[in-house]
Amino acid sequence: MISEQGSLKPFIGESGNPLLPKSSGLELSGMKHVSNTKHAQKVAIHELLDLEDLDLDHSSLRKIPGSIPPVAYLICLVELAERASYYGLTGCLNNFIQRPLPPGSTTGSVLDPTSDESAGALGLGLGVASFLTQMLSFLAYVTPLYGGYVADTKYGKFKSVWVGVTIGFFAHMVLVVASLPCVINTVWLSLLLTVVSIVGIGFSAGYIKPNLFPLLVDQYAIDENYIKVLPTGERVVVDRNATLERMSLIYYFFINFGCFVAIFSSIIERAFGFWMTYGFTALVYSVLPIMLIYLKPRLHLGEPTGVSIFDEVILLLRELFQSGWISRMRHGQFWDIPISAATQKLAPSVTIDDLNTTFQSCAIFLYFIIFNLNDGSIASIQINQAGSMRTNGIPNDMFQSFNPLAILIIIPIQDYVLYPFLRKRRLTFHPIHKITVGFCVSATGTLVGAYLQYLIYNRSNCGWNGASDCETVAPISAWWCSLMFGLQATGECFATVTAYELAYMMSSPAMKSFVVALFLCSNAISSVIGEMISFWAHDPNLYAIFMSCALLGYGFAFVFFLQFRNLHKQLEN
Repeated sequence: MISEQGSLKPFIGESGNPLLPKSSGLELSGMKHVSNTKHAQKVAIHELLDLEDLDLDHSSLRKIPGSIPPVAYLICLVELAERASYYGLTGCLNNFIQRPLPPGSTTGSVLDPTSDESAGALGLGLGVASFLTQMLSFLAYVTPLYGGYVADTKYGKFKSVWVGVTIGFFAHMVLVVASLPCVINTVWLSLLLTVVSIVGIGFSAGYIKPNLFPLLVDQYAIDENYIKVLPTGERVVVDRNATLERMSLIYYFFINFGCFVAIFSSIIERAFGFWMTYGFTALVYSVLPIMLIYLKPRLHLGEPTGVSIFDEVILLLRELFQSGWISRMRHGQFWDIPISAATQKLAPSVTIDDLNTTFQSCAIFLYFIIFNLNDGSIASIQINQAGSMRTNGIPNDMFQSFNPLAILIIIPIQDYVLYPFLRKRRLTFHPIHKITVGFCVSATGTLVGAYLQYLIYNRSNCGWNGASDCETVAPISAWWCSLMFGLQATGECFATVTAYELAYMMSSPAMKSFVVALFLCSNAISSVIGEMISFWAHDPNLYAIFMSCALLGYGFAFVFFLQFRNLHKQLEN
Protein backbone atom coordinates (compact mmCIF):
# COMPACT_ATOMS: atom_id res chain seq x y z
CA MET A 1 0.00 0.00 0.00
CA ILE A 2 1.23 3.52 -0.79
CA SER A 3 0.17 5.72 2.07
CA GLU A 4 2.85 8.32 2.58
CA GLN A 5 5.36 10.35 0.66
CA GLY A 6 8.34 8.57 2.15
CA SER A 7 7.40 5.38 0.33
CA LEU A 8 8.15 7.10 -3.00
CA LYS A 9 11.43 8.76 -2.09
CA PRO A 10 13.54 5.97 -3.64
CA PHE A 11 11.87 6.78 -6.96
CA ILE A 12 11.33 10.57 -7.07
CA GLY A 13 13.79 12.10 -4.58
CA GLU A 14 13.10 15.73 -3.68
CA SER A 15 10.61 17.74 -5.69
CA GLY A 16 13.19 20.47 -6.16
CA ASN A 17 15.43 18.27 -8.26
CA PRO A 18 16.83 20.33 -11.16
CA LEU A 19 16.69 17.24 -13.39
CA LEU A 20 12.90 17.11 -13.05
CA PRO A 21 10.36 19.66 -14.21
CA LYS A 22 8.58 21.68 -11.50
CA SER A 23 5.39 19.84 -12.33
CA SER A 24 6.95 16.58 -11.18
CA GLY A 25 5.86 17.07 -7.60
CA LEU A 26 3.33 14.22 -7.54
CA GLU A 27 0.01 14.63 -5.79
CA LEU A 28 0.35 11.59 -3.56
CA SER A 29 -3.12 11.99 -2.17
CA GLY A 30 -4.49 11.27 -5.62
CA MET A 31 -2.26 8.22 -6.21
CA LYS A 32 -4.11 4.97 -6.64
CA HIS A 33 -3.72 2.50 -3.80
CA VAL A 34 -2.53 -0.88 -4.97
CA SER A 35 -2.45 -4.00 -2.83
CA ASN A 36 0.53 -5.66 -4.50
CA THR A 37 3.81 -3.96 -3.53
CA LYS A 38 5.47 -4.72 -6.88
CA HIS A 39 2.51 -3.23 -8.74
CA ALA A 40 2.62 -0.14 -6.49
CA GLN A 41 6.24 0.42 -7.44
CA LYS A 42 5.36 0.10 -11.12
CA VAL A 43 2.53 2.67 -10.76
CA ALA A 44 4.86 5.16 -9.09
CA ILE A 45 7.59 4.73 -11.67
CA HIS A 46 5.28 4.88 -14.67
CA GLU A 47 3.65 8.12 -13.45
CA LEU A 48 7.06 9.64 -12.85
CA LEU A 49 8.36 8.68 -16.29
CA ASP A 50 5.33 10.29 -17.90
CA LEU A 51 6.43 13.63 -16.39
CA GLU A 52 10.10 13.39 -17.30
CA ASP A 53 11.79 14.46 -20.50
CA LEU A 54 15.09 12.87 -19.44
CA ASP A 55 16.38 10.01 -21.61
CA LEU A 56 17.34 7.51 -18.90
CA ASP A 57 18.89 5.03 -21.33
CA HIS A 58 21.43 7.60 -22.54
CA SER A 59 21.70 9.69 -19.39
CA SER A 60 25.12 10.60 -18.01
CA LEU A 61 23.95 9.50 -14.55
CA ARG A 62 25.67 6.46 -13.10
CA LYS A 63 23.72 3.22 -13.51
CA ILE A 64 23.27 0.75 -10.65
CA PRO A 65 21.29 -2.50 -10.25
CA GLY A 66 17.94 -2.39 -8.45
CA SER A 67 16.85 -4.19 -5.29
CA ILE A 68 16.27 -7.90 -5.77
CA PRO A 69 13.08 -9.30 -4.19
CA PRO A 70 13.91 -11.58 -1.22
CA VAL A 71 11.80 -14.39 -2.69
CA ALA A 72 14.28 -14.58 -5.58
CA TYR A 73 16.91 -15.93 -3.20
CA LEU A 74 14.54 -18.72 -2.14
CA ILE A 75 14.14 -19.71 -5.79
CA CYS A 76 17.93 -19.82 -6.01
CA LEU A 77 17.97 -22.17 -3.01
CA VAL A 78 15.69 -24.55 -4.94
CA GLU A 79 18.20 -24.55 -7.80
CA LEU A 80 21.04 -25.07 -5.31
CA ALA A 81 19.43 -28.23 -3.90
CA GLU A 82 18.60 -29.58 -7.37
CA ARG A 83 22.12 -28.99 -8.70
CA ALA A 84 23.75 -30.39 -5.52
CA SER A 85 21.90 -33.67 -5.97
CA TYR A 86 22.44 -33.76 -9.75
CA TYR A 87 26.18 -33.14 -9.68
CA GLY A 88 26.56 -35.22 -6.54
CA LEU A 89 25.46 -38.31 -8.45
CA THR A 90 26.84 -37.49 -11.92
CA GLY A 91 30.28 -36.81 -10.49
CA CYS A 92 30.43 -40.34 -9.10
CA LEU A 93 28.56 -42.01 -11.95
CA ASN A 94 31.68 -42.24 -14.12
CA ASN A 95 33.63 -44.21 -11.51
CA PHE A 96 30.55 -46.33 -10.71
CA ILE A 97 30.27 -47.53 -14.32
CA GLN A 98 33.89 -47.44 -15.49
CA ARG A 99 35.98 -48.93 -12.72
CA PRO A 100 35.71 -52.38 -11.07
CA LEU A 101 35.20 -52.99 -7.37
CA PRO A 102 38.42 -52.31 -5.44
CA PRO A 103 39.96 -55.49 -3.93
CA GLY A 104 37.97 -56.66 -0.90
CA SER A 105 35.23 -54.03 -1.32
CA THR A 106 31.52 -54.83 -1.64
CA THR A 107 30.23 -51.24 -1.82
CA GLY A 108 32.74 -49.68 -4.22
CA SER A 109 34.70 -47.89 -1.49
CA VAL A 110 38.50 -47.88 -1.30
CA LEU A 111 39.74 -49.84 1.71
CA ASP A 112 43.16 -48.15 1.85
CA PRO A 113 42.50 -44.40 2.24
CA THR A 114 46.11 -43.47 1.43
CA SER A 115 46.30 -45.30 -1.91
CA ASP A 116 45.98 -43.77 -5.39
CA GLU A 117 43.22 -46.25 -6.20
CA SER A 118 39.79 -44.94 -7.22
CA ALA A 119 36.34 -46.15 -6.21
CA GLY A 120 34.45 -48.37 -8.65
CA ALA A 121 31.63 -50.87 -9.04
CA LEU A 122 30.58 -52.26 -12.44
CA GLY A 123 33.93 -52.22 -14.28
CA LEU A 124 32.49 -51.62 -17.77
CA GLY A 125 35.29 -49.34 -18.99
CA LEU A 126 35.74 -45.68 -19.96
CA GLY A 127 33.82 -45.98 -23.24
CA VAL A 128 30.57 -47.23 -21.64
CA ALA A 129 30.94 -44.77 -18.75
CA SER A 130 31.43 -41.85 -21.14
CA PHE A 131 28.46 -42.95 -23.26
CA LEU A 132 26.04 -43.20 -20.31
CA THR A 133 27.15 -40.00 -18.59
CA GLN A 134 26.85 -38.16 -21.91
CA MET A 135 23.39 -39.70 -22.37
CA LEU A 136 22.34 -38.22 -19.03
CA SER A 137 23.71 -34.85 -20.06
CA PHE A 138 21.94 -35.08 -23.43
CA LEU A 139 18.58 -35.86 -21.84
CA ALA A 140 19.00 -33.17 -19.19
CA TYR A 141 19.56 -30.55 -21.88
CA VAL A 142 17.24 -31.66 -24.69
CA THR A 143 14.12 -32.37 -22.60
CA PRO A 144 13.94 -28.68 -21.54
CA LEU A 145 12.56 -28.04 -25.03
CA TYR A 146 9.47 -30.00 -24.03
CA GLY A 147 9.49 -28.77 -20.43
CA GLY A 148 9.65 -25.14 -21.55
CA TYR A 149 6.94 -25.70 -24.15
CA VAL A 150 4.59 -27.30 -21.61
CA ALA A 151 5.24 -24.51 -19.12
CA ASP A 152 4.47 -21.78 -21.64
CA THR A 153 1.33 -23.41 -23.03
CA LYS A 154 -0.24 -25.64 -20.39
CA TYR A 155 1.11 -25.95 -16.84
CA GLY A 156 2.89 -22.69 -16.15
CA LYS A 157 6.43 -22.45 -14.79
CA PHE A 158 5.77 -23.36 -11.16
CA LYS A 159 3.64 -26.45 -11.85
CA SER A 160 6.19 -27.66 -14.40
CA VAL A 161 8.90 -27.47 -11.74
CA TRP A 162 6.68 -29.59 -9.49
CA VAL A 163 6.34 -32.26 -12.22
CA GLY A 164 10.13 -32.38 -12.61
CA VAL A 165 10.73 -32.66 -8.87
CA THR A 166 8.30 -35.60 -8.61
CA ILE A 167 9.95 -37.52 -11.47
CA GLY A 168 13.42 -36.77 -10.11
CA PHE A 169 12.64 -38.04 -6.62
CA PHE A 170 11.66 -41.51 -7.86
CA ALA A 171 14.66 -41.60 -10.22
CA HIS A 172 17.00 -40.92 -7.28
CA MET A 173 15.44 -43.78 -5.34
CA VAL A 174 16.01 -46.16 -8.27
CA LEU A 175 19.71 -45.22 -8.34
CA VAL A 176 20.02 -45.97 -4.61
CA VAL A 177 18.67 -49.47 -5.29
CA ALA A 178 21.07 -49.91 -8.25
CA SER A 179 24.06 -49.20 -5.98
CA LEU A 180 23.17 -51.58 -3.11
CA PRO A 181 25.92 -54.17 -2.50
CA CYS A 182 23.54 -57.06 -3.25
CA VAL A 183 22.61 -55.50 -6.60
CA ILE A 184 26.12 -54.45 -7.69
CA ASN A 185 27.17 -58.10 -7.87
CA THR A 186 24.56 -58.64 -10.59
CA VAL A 187 26.10 -56.26 -13.11
CA TRP A 188 23.32 -56.41 -15.74
CA LEU A 189 20.61 -55.63 -13.16
CA SER A 190 22.55 -52.75 -11.64
CA LEU A 191 23.25 -51.37 -15.13
CA LEU A 192 19.56 -51.64 -16.12
CA LEU A 193 18.41 -49.76 -13.00
CA THR A 194 21.12 -47.15 -13.57
CA VAL A 195 19.90 -46.53 -17.12
CA VAL A 196 16.30 -46.19 -15.88
CA SER A 197 17.47 -43.69 -13.28
CA ILE A 198 19.47 -41.74 -15.86
CA VAL A 199 16.39 -41.39 -18.06
CA GLY A 200 14.25 -40.24 -15.11
CA ILE A 201 16.80 -37.72 -13.86
CA GLY A 202 17.23 -36.38 -17.39
CA PHE A 203 13.48 -35.81 -17.80
CA SER A 204 13.17 -34.23 -14.36
CA ALA A 205 15.84 -31.68 -15.29
CA GLY A 206 13.90 -31.01 -18.47
CA TYR A 207 10.97 -29.70 -16.46
CA ILE A 208 13.03 -27.82 -13.87
CA LYS A 209 15.91 -26.13 -15.72
CA PRO A 210 14.03 -24.05 -18.33
CA ASN A 211 11.50 -22.73 -15.80
CA LEU A 212 13.38 -21.76 -12.65
CA PHE A 213 15.39 -18.92 -14.17
CA PRO A 214 12.40 -17.24 -15.92
CA LEU A 215 10.42 -17.72 -12.70
CA LEU A 216 13.24 -15.99 -10.82
CA VAL A 217 13.39 -13.00 -13.19
CA ASP A 218 9.60 -12.68 -13.21
CA GLN A 219 9.77 -11.67 -9.54
CA TYR A 220 11.40 -8.36 -10.56
CA ALA A 221 8.28 -6.58 -11.80
CA ILE A 222 9.76 -3.20 -12.75
CA ASP A 223 9.99 -2.96 -16.53
CA GLU A 224 11.91 0.31 -17.04
CA ASN A 225 14.83 2.28 -15.67
CA TYR A 226 14.17 4.95 -13.04
CA ILE A 227 15.98 7.58 -11.01
CA LYS A 228 16.95 6.97 -7.40
CA VAL A 229 18.58 9.24 -4.81
CA LEU A 230 21.32 7.54 -2.78
CA PRO A 231 21.89 8.43 0.91
CA THR A 232 24.93 10.43 -0.27
CA GLY A 233 22.63 12.66 -2.35
CA GLU A 234 23.89 11.26 -5.66
CA ARG A 235 21.25 10.70 -8.30
CA VAL A 236 21.64 7.44 -10.17
CA VAL A 237 19.69 5.46 -12.75
CA VAL A 238 18.44 2.10 -11.48
CA ASP A 239 19.08 0.06 -14.60
CA ARG A 240 16.90 -2.97 -15.38
CA ASN A 241 19.64 -4.65 -17.42
CA ALA A 242 22.13 -4.24 -14.56
CA THR A 243 19.52 -5.76 -12.24
CA LEU A 244 19.01 -8.76 -14.53
CA GLU A 245 22.79 -9.10 -14.75
CA ARG A 246 23.02 -9.25 -10.94
CA MET A 247 20.13 -11.74 -10.71
CA SER A 248 21.83 -13.94 -13.32
CA LEU A 249 25.10 -13.85 -11.40
CA ILE A 250 23.37 -14.70 -8.11
CA TYR A 251 21.44 -17.53 -9.78
CA TYR A 252 24.64 -18.94 -11.25
CA PHE A 253 26.40 -18.52 -7.91
CA PHE A 254 23.76 -20.69 -6.22
CA ILE A 255 23.98 -23.25 -9.03
CA ASN A 256 27.68 -23.65 -8.47
CA PHE A 257 27.39 -23.59 -4.70
CA GLY A 258 25.21 -26.66 -5.21
CA CYS A 259 27.85 -28.13 -7.50
CA PHE A 260 30.50 -27.54 -4.86
CA VAL A 261 28.38 -29.25 -2.21
CA ALA A 262 28.69 -32.30 -4.45
CA ILE A 263 32.30 -32.58 -3.24
CA PHE A 264 30.90 -34.48 -0.25
CA SER A 265 29.63 -37.15 -2.64
CA SER A 266 33.19 -37.89 -3.76
CA ILE A 267 34.35 -38.17 -0.15
CA ILE A 268 31.43 -40.45 0.79
CA GLU A 269 31.96 -42.54 -2.36
CA ARG A 270 35.59 -43.28 -1.55
CA ALA A 271 35.04 -43.90 2.17
CA PHE A 272 31.65 -45.68 2.30
CA GLY A 273 30.68 -46.73 -1.22
CA PHE A 274 28.05 -45.82 -3.77
CA TRP A 275 24.81 -46.72 -1.99
CA MET A 276 25.65 -44.25 0.74
CA THR A 277 26.62 -41.63 -1.88
CA TYR A 278 23.36 -41.88 -3.80
CA GLY A 279 21.42 -42.01 -0.55
CA PHE A 280 23.01 -38.66 0.33
CA THR A 281 22.04 -37.10 -3.02
CA ALA A 282 18.47 -38.43 -2.65
CA LEU A 283 18.30 -36.86 0.81
CA VAL A 284 19.40 -33.49 -0.59
CA TYR A 285 16.82 -33.78 -3.37
CA SER A 286 14.02 -34.50 -0.88
CA VAL A 287 14.34 -30.90 0.36
CA LEU A 288 12.85 -29.63 -2.91
CA PRO A 289 9.16 -30.48 -2.26
CA ILE A 290 9.29 -28.75 1.13
CA MET A 291 10.80 -25.60 -0.39
CA LEU A 292 8.24 -25.50 -3.21
CA ILE A 293 5.33 -25.77 -0.77
CA TYR A 294 6.77 -22.85 1.19
CA LEU A 295 7.39 -20.76 -1.94
CA LYS A 296 4.07 -21.01 -3.76
CA PRO A 297 2.05 -18.37 -1.82
CA ARG A 298 5.00 -15.97 -1.92
CA LEU A 299 5.63 -15.99 -5.69
CA HIS A 300 4.38 -13.70 -8.43
CA LEU A 301 3.12 -16.32 -10.90
CA GLY A 302 2.15 -15.71 -14.49
CA GLU A 303 -0.47 -17.76 -16.29
CA PRO A 304 0.44 -20.00 -19.26
CA THR A 305 -0.70 -18.69 -22.62
CA GLY A 306 -2.72 -21.82 -23.40
CA VAL A 307 -1.62 -21.81 -27.02
CA SER A 308 0.94 -23.80 -28.96
CA ILE A 309 4.01 -21.70 -29.68
CA PHE A 310 5.08 -24.24 -32.30
CA ASP A 311 1.81 -23.84 -34.21
CA GLU A 312 2.08 -20.06 -34.17
CA VAL A 313 5.72 -20.13 -35.26
CA ILE A 314 4.88 -22.43 -38.18
CA LEU A 315 2.15 -20.02 -39.34
CA LEU A 316 4.56 -17.08 -39.24
CA LEU A 317 7.25 -19.07 -41.06
CA ARG A 318 4.79 -19.84 -43.85
CA GLU A 319 4.22 -16.11 -44.31
CA LEU A 320 7.95 -15.38 -44.22
CA PHE A 321 8.79 -18.01 -46.84
CA GLN A 322 6.12 -17.03 -49.31
CA SER A 323 7.08 -15.97 -52.82
CA GLY A 324 9.91 -13.42 -52.90
CA TRP A 325 11.69 -14.44 -49.70
CA ILE A 326 15.00 -15.00 -51.51
CA SER A 327 14.94 -11.45 -52.86
CA ARG A 328 14.10 -10.04 -49.44
CA MET A 329 16.94 -12.00 -47.85
CA ARG A 330 19.36 -10.78 -50.53
CA HIS A 331 18.47 -7.16 -49.76
CA GLY A 332 18.47 -7.62 -45.97
CA GLN A 333 14.69 -7.30 -45.74
CA PHE A 334 13.73 -10.88 -44.90
CA TRP A 335 11.80 -9.85 -41.77
CA ASP A 336 10.17 -6.80 -43.36
CA ILE A 337 6.85 -8.29 -44.38
CA PRO A 338 3.26 -7.48 -43.39
CA ILE A 339 1.45 -10.34 -41.71
CA SER A 340 -2.08 -11.11 -42.84
CA ALA A 341 -4.98 -10.51 -40.47
CA ALA A 342 -5.87 -14.21 -40.52
CA THR A 343 -2.38 -15.21 -39.35
CA GLN A 344 -2.35 -12.50 -36.67
CA LYS A 345 -5.63 -13.88 -35.34
CA LEU A 346 -4.31 -17.47 -35.25
CA ALA A 347 -0.91 -16.44 -33.83
CA PRO A 348 -1.65 -13.74 -31.22
CA SER A 349 1.24 -14.56 -28.86
CA VAL A 350 4.18 -14.29 -31.28
CA THR A 351 5.08 -11.44 -33.60
CA ILE A 352 7.60 -11.21 -36.44
CA ASP A 353 9.88 -9.23 -34.12
CA ASP A 354 9.64 -12.02 -31.52
CA LEU A 355 10.57 -14.56 -34.15
CA ASN A 356 13.44 -12.41 -35.40
CA THR A 357 14.99 -12.04 -31.94
CA THR A 358 14.46 -15.75 -31.24
CA PHE A 359 16.37 -16.66 -34.38
CA GLN A 360 19.15 -14.29 -33.35
CA SER A 361 19.26 -16.02 -29.96
CA CYS A 362 19.47 -19.41 -31.65
CA ALA A 363 22.37 -18.22 -33.79
CA ILE A 364 24.23 -17.16 -30.63
CA PHE A 365 23.42 -20.43 -28.86
CA LEU A 366 24.89 -22.48 -31.72
CA TYR A 367 28.36 -21.26 -30.79
CA PHE A 368 27.89 -22.66 -27.29
CA ILE A 369 27.98 -26.16 -28.75
CA ILE A 370 31.77 -25.90 -29.04
CA PHE A 371 32.07 -23.91 -25.82
CA ASN A 372 30.33 -26.74 -23.95
CA LEU A 373 32.85 -29.23 -25.31
CA ASN A 374 35.47 -27.28 -23.39
CA ASP A 375 33.24 -26.98 -20.36
CA GLY A 376 31.79 -30.32 -19.34
CA SER A 377 31.12 -32.45 -22.41
CA ILE A 378 34.46 -34.21 -22.00
CA ALA A 379 34.21 -34.32 -18.20
CA SER A 380 34.54 -38.11 -18.05
CA ILE A 381 37.86 -37.85 -19.93
CA GLN A 382 39.02 -35.14 -17.53
CA ILE A 383 38.08 -37.25 -14.51
CA ASN A 384 39.92 -40.18 -16.06
CA GLN A 385 42.95 -37.92 -16.55
CA ALA A 386 43.02 -37.07 -12.84
CA GLY A 387 42.85 -40.81 -12.07
CA SER A 388 45.97 -41.35 -14.19
CA MET A 389 47.97 -38.99 -11.96
CA ARG A 390 49.19 -39.03 -8.37
CA THR A 391 46.20 -38.21 -6.12
CA ASN A 392 47.69 -39.03 -2.69
CA GLY A 393 44.42 -40.48 -1.43
CA ILE A 394 42.11 -37.78 -2.84
CA PRO A 395 39.19 -39.07 -4.97
CA ASN A 396 39.96 -38.47 -8.64
CA ASP A 397 36.42 -37.21 -9.32
CA MET A 398 36.75 -34.58 -6.58
CA PHE A 399 39.04 -32.39 -8.69
CA GLN A 400 36.12 -31.34 -10.89
CA SER A 401 34.79 -29.55 -7.80
CA PHE A 402 37.37 -26.86 -8.52
CA ASN A 403 35.03 -25.74 -11.29
CA PRO A 404 32.22 -24.60 -8.97
CA LEU A 405 34.74 -23.46 -6.34
CA ALA A 406 36.33 -21.11 -8.86
CA ILE A 407 32.88 -19.81 -9.85
CA LEU A 408 32.02 -19.11 -6.20
CA ILE A 409 35.14 -16.94 -6.03
CA ILE A 410 34.85 -15.23 -9.42
CA ILE A 411 31.15 -14.26 -9.43
CA PRO A 412 31.37 -12.01 -6.32
CA ILE A 413 34.43 -10.38 -7.88
CA GLN A 414 32.43 -9.73 -11.05
CA ASP A 415 29.35 -8.49 -9.23
CA TYR A 416 30.96 -6.31 -6.57
CA VAL A 417 34.31 -5.29 -8.09
CA LEU A 418 34.66 -5.64 -11.87
CA TYR A 419 31.21 -4.59 -13.14
CA PRO A 420 30.70 -1.72 -10.62
CA PHE A 421 34.21 -0.48 -11.51
CA LEU A 422 33.31 -0.43 -15.22
CA ARG A 423 29.88 1.18 -14.64
CA LYS A 424 31.39 3.88 -12.42
CA ARG A 425 33.76 4.86 -15.25
CA ARG A 426 30.99 4.68 -17.88
CA LEU A 427 32.71 1.71 -19.56
CA THR A 428 30.32 -0.78 -21.10
CA PHE A 429 31.28 -4.45 -21.16
CA HIS A 430 28.86 -5.58 -23.84
CA PRO A 431 27.37 -9.12 -23.73
CA ILE A 432 29.20 -10.19 -26.89
CA HIS A 433 32.53 -9.13 -25.40
CA LYS A 434 31.79 -11.11 -22.23
CA ILE A 435 30.91 -14.24 -24.21
CA THR A 436 34.02 -13.94 -26.40
CA VAL A 437 36.25 -13.63 -23.34
CA GLY A 438 34.51 -16.66 -21.81
CA PHE A 439 35.06 -18.75 -24.94
CA CYS A 440 38.79 -17.98 -25.01
CA VAL A 441 39.38 -18.57 -21.29
CA SER A 442 37.53 -21.91 -21.37
CA ALA A 443 39.52 -23.05 -24.41
CA THR A 444 42.70 -22.18 -22.51
CA GLY A 445 41.59 -24.54 -19.73
CA THR A 446 41.27 -27.39 -22.22
CA LEU A 447 44.69 -26.48 -23.63
CA VAL A 448 46.10 -26.98 -20.13
CA GLY A 449 44.41 -30.41 -20.12
CA ALA A 450 46.11 -31.25 -23.43
CA TYR A 451 49.51 -30.38 -21.95
CA LEU A 452 48.84 -32.48 -18.85
CA GLN A 453 47.80 -35.45 -21.00
CA TYR A 454 51.00 -35.06 -23.01
CA LEU A 455 53.03 -35.19 -19.78
CA ILE A 456 51.09 -38.27 -18.60
CA TYR A 457 51.81 -40.18 -21.80
CA ASN A 458 55.49 -39.34 -21.63
CA ARG A 459 56.01 -40.07 -17.93
CA SER A 460 53.72 -43.05 -17.38
CA ASN A 461 55.32 -46.50 -17.20
CA CYS A 462 52.72 -47.68 -19.74
CA GLY A 463 53.39 -44.86 -22.24
CA TRP A 464 50.99 -43.65 -24.92
CA ASN A 465 49.17 -46.95 -25.32
CA GLY A 466 48.08 -47.70 -21.76
CA ALA A 467 48.51 -44.78 -19.34
CA SER A 468 44.79 -44.64 -18.45
CA ASP A 469 44.64 -48.27 -17.26
CA CYS A 470 48.20 -48.57 -15.97
CA GLU A 471 48.66 -50.19 -12.55
CA THR A 472 50.97 -47.33 -11.56
CA VAL A 473 49.95 -43.71 -12.09
CA ALA A 474 52.13 -41.08 -13.77
CA PRO A 475 54.42 -39.22 -11.33
CA ILE A 476 52.53 -35.94 -11.74
CA SER A 477 50.36 -34.30 -9.09
CA ALA A 478 46.65 -34.40 -9.96
CA TRP A 479 46.35 -30.97 -8.33
CA TRP A 480 47.40 -29.51 -11.70
CA CYS A 481 43.92 -30.47 -12.94
CA SER A 482 42.52 -27.75 -10.71
CA LEU A 483 44.01 -25.17 -13.09
CA MET A 484 42.16 -26.74 -16.01
CA PHE A 485 38.82 -26.81 -14.18
CA GLY A 486 39.36 -23.30 -12.78
CA LEU A 487 39.94 -21.73 -16.20
CA GLN A 488 36.88 -23.46 -17.63
CA ALA A 489 34.85 -22.13 -14.70
CA THR A 490 36.06 -18.59 -15.38
CA GLY A 491 34.86 -18.97 -18.96
CA GLU A 492 31.42 -19.99 -17.66
CA CYS A 493 31.15 -16.87 -15.50
CA PHE A 494 31.54 -14.66 -18.56
CA ALA A 495 29.87 -16.72 -21.30
CA THR A 496 27.12 -18.87 -19.77
CA VAL A 497 25.80 -16.27 -17.32
CA THR A 498 25.57 -13.73 -20.14
CA ALA A 499 23.77 -16.24 -22.36
CA TYR A 500 21.10 -16.68 -19.67
CA GLU A 501 20.59 -12.92 -19.68
CA LEU A 502 20.29 -12.77 -23.48
CA ALA A 503 17.93 -15.75 -23.55
CA TYR A 504 15.56 -13.90 -21.23
CA MET A 505 15.99 -10.43 -22.72
CA MET A 506 15.68 -11.48 -26.37
CA SER A 507 12.36 -13.25 -26.05
CA SER A 508 8.70 -12.29 -25.77
CA PRO A 509 6.77 -13.05 -22.54
CA ALA A 510 5.08 -16.02 -24.21
CA MET A 511 8.39 -17.61 -25.22
CA LYS A 512 10.78 -17.03 -22.31
CA SER A 513 10.85 -20.62 -21.01
CA PHE A 514 11.03 -21.89 -24.56
CA VAL A 515 14.00 -19.67 -25.48
CA VAL A 516 15.88 -20.60 -22.30
CA ALA A 517 15.25 -24.23 -23.29
CA LEU A 518 16.74 -23.52 -26.72
CA PHE A 519 19.89 -22.29 -25.02
CA LEU A 520 20.04 -25.40 -22.84
CA CYS A 521 19.57 -27.49 -25.99
CA SER A 522 23.05 -26.44 -27.13
CA ASN A 523 24.35 -28.57 -24.25
CA ALA A 524 22.38 -31.51 -25.61
CA ILE A 525 24.05 -31.18 -29.02
CA SER A 526 27.42 -30.92 -27.27
CA SER A 527 26.57 -34.14 -25.45
CA VAL A 528 25.87 -35.88 -28.76
CA ILE A 529 29.32 -34.80 -29.95
CA GLY A 530 30.66 -36.03 -26.61
CA GLU A 531 28.96 -39.38 -27.27
CA MET A 532 30.81 -39.61 -30.60
CA ILE A 533 34.08 -38.65 -28.93
CA SER A 534 33.56 -41.41 -26.35
CA PHE A 535 34.17 -44.04 -29.05
CA TRP A 536 37.69 -42.65 -29.43
CA ALA A 537 38.16 -41.95 -25.70
CA HIS A 538 41.02 -44.37 -25.13
CA ASP A 539 44.79 -44.29 -25.30
CA PRO A 540 46.58 -42.87 -27.26
CA ASN A 541 43.80 -40.57 -28.53
CA LEU A 542 43.19 -38.52 -25.39
CA TYR A 543 45.83 -35.89 -26.15
CA ALA A 544 44.36 -35.31 -29.62
CA ILE A 545 40.85 -34.94 -28.13
CA PHE A 546 41.99 -32.26 -25.68
CA MET A 547 43.97 -30.37 -28.32
CA SER A 548 41.20 -30.47 -30.93
CA CYS A 549 38.57 -29.14 -28.51
CA ALA A 550 40.87 -26.29 -27.43
CA LEU A 551 41.66 -25.20 -30.99
CA LEU A 552 37.98 -25.36 -31.96
CA GLY A 553 37.19 -23.18 -28.96
CA TYR A 554 39.62 -20.45 -30.04
CA GLY A 555 38.42 -20.61 -33.65
CA PHE A 556 34.74 -20.36 -32.79
CA ALA A 557 35.41 -17.47 -30.38
CA PHE A 558 36.97 -15.50 -33.24
CA VAL A 559 34.13 -16.22 -35.68
CA PHE A 560 31.53 -15.47 -33.00
CA PHE A 561 32.99 -12.05 -32.31
CA LEU A 562 33.13 -11.17 -36.00
CA GLN A 563 29.49 -12.13 -36.55
CA PHE A 564 27.95 -10.47 -33.47
CA ARG A 565 30.29 -7.58 -32.70
CA ASN A 566 27.48 -5.06 -33.35
CA LEU A 567 24.69 -6.89 -31.50
CA HIS A 568 24.68 -4.37 -28.65
CA LYS A 569 23.57 -1.67 -31.10
CA GLN A 570 20.61 -3.80 -32.17
CA LEU A 571 19.67 -4.42 -28.52
CA GLU A 572 19.76 -0.69 -27.78
CA ASN A 573 17.41 -0.05 -30.68
